[in-house]
Amino acid sequence: MITLSQIPGRSTMIDGKEYAFFSGYSYLGLGMLPAFTDLVKIGIDQYGVVYPSSRISNTALDLYAKTEEALAGYTNMEAATCFSSGFLSARTAVEVVKEEMNVYYLHHTHPASTALEGLKPIPAEQSWADFLAERAAANEYQFGLVADSINPTPGRVNDFSFLQSTPAAFNITLIIDDSHGIGWLGVKGEGIRSLLQLPRSVELLLNFSLSKSFHINGGAVCGSRKWLSAVRQHVNYATSTPLMPSLAFAWLHAGHLFQQQREILLQNIDYLQKLTTNNTFVANEGTPVFVLAKKGIAPYLLQNHTIISSFSYPHPESDPVNRVVVNALHLRSDLEKLAQLIEQF
Repeated sequence: MITLSQIPGRSTMIDGKEYAFFSGYSYLGLGMLPAFTDLVKIGIDQYGVVYPSSRISNTALDLYAKTEEALAGYTNMEAATCFSSGFLSARTAVEVVKEEMNVYYLHHTHPASTALEGLKPIPAEQSWADFLAERAAANEYQFGLVADSINPTPGRVNDFSFLQSTPAAFNITLIIDDSHGIGWLGVKGEGIRSLLQLPRSVELLLNFSLSKSFHINGGAVCGSRKWLSAVRQHVNYATSTPLMPSLAFAWLHAGHLFQQQREILLQNIDYLQKLTTNNTFVANEGTPVFVLAKKGIAPYLLQNHTIISSFSYPHPESDPVNRVVVNALHLRSDLEKLAQLIEQF
């Protein structure tokens, strides 16, 4: 366990010594960007730090409606609503669908979306055609399907092309957690939404954390007006405190910063890939997360003043996963030093 006493960026200080930092998330590096934190400060002056009120109160801030309208536009969905955390947004999206139909989930889906009573896993070895045949045999043509947009352990964008073969007789609600894609993936950072080609028999209900890319302690659900109406009637929405209004304000006004930082991030990902073509990264497909297959490398890197993400995931009893997380603050020299250390190990 490494305890930090300040916010990390491309590096952090421990006992007066500087360490290169390739852990955590905050892919766009906004937390250390003065232009972004200045927006947060303006938001604090106008709206305060916290708005301690129910979302269904008769004194709602117009800021949240504006943020939700912008989130819907950003993801090209009909409607959106924001929550105080990505966990709460994921849990609520699944729960509202579960109230109307059975819900199944794909292998390697985050526990935030799957740790609910009654959800059923689809075996990794089972084909989509065989699974649909089972559902048809049970006369179950309507159901929910839960998945993550990205598996951050191997740094892989999940492929949803198998859904294109879904017969029109089915009515499937696809619940995707895009926490690791929103903000940098896609044409303009709109996430997995821009990569999906879904048949008419599959309807998308999107949820995500705002922290991974946007450095905002909150989450959102985006989808059809029908599903978002159900979300707003759910107890999780009605009884929870909204995300910090100053952060909502910053998100609304930081679009130009998102694009600026996204371009730098993509350049850093590409550069590290080129530097490490001969090293033992588990397959990385252009995401900010690179998984190292070299056991014991985390202590070695720490001795060389370099911190990576290394802990048991997704459960405490799981084997430690060594991940290098790249952000938009890293310099080419940071990546070059990291690649050299990995090669020397």
